[in-house]
Amino acid sequence: MATFAPGRDNAADEPASGADGDPQDEVAEPKRGRRLSARERRADLLEAAVIEFAETGYHGTRTADIAARAGVSQPYVYALFHDKRALFLACHDWTTERIKEALEKASADLTDDDDVEQALDRAYQGLFDERPHQVLFQVQAHAAAAADPAIREPVRRRFIELVELSERLAGAPRDLVLRHVARSMLGNVALALDLPPEYRPIG
Repeated sequence: MATFAPGRDNAADEPASGADGDPQDEVAEPKRGRRLSARERRADLLEAAVIEFAETGYHGTRTADIAARAGVSQPYVYALFHDKRALFLACHDWTTERIKEALEKASADLTDDDDVEQALDRAYQGLFDERPHQVLFQVQAHAAAAADPAIREPVRRRFIELVELSERLAGAPRDLVLRHVARSMLGNVALALDLPPEYRPIG
């Protein structure tokens, strides 16, 4: 029976022996006509990883599949991230930053006549419609956090950070923000389960 080490894929998904050279040498042919910068390659890898994790979960996702989606070699993934857990947490940070950007935009667009709760809901709906994999990734992050304390702590911290950011940006009381969060979480479940429209809390 195969065994699994915490935070890493199984043996078939480990970097190949001797794959600790220059990450530049481990990149597959660029998908575009120009050579990508290290920042662009990392962003592409994170986007690919978010999709894979969103679709198959933390434990069900192989770094080999992430590498294939990103168009890089598997050793390159491990050149950037020590193990799968580190990559997963980097994806969580990346998706959290996108949520923060949506909240900041919603706050900047507020007028004196706007309903704060509706503005927060619109920000979430935009993310839900335009970046569904980022929403699904959050569902997978919460599931992974339940079983892994090393994932739970940073996911918990960033969740609280988003609540407190919403309070500051919108000047809203916590109970209002938490009502918005509750509807958003139900929206996440609706997306994960592909519920019909009448069971979706927003939109």
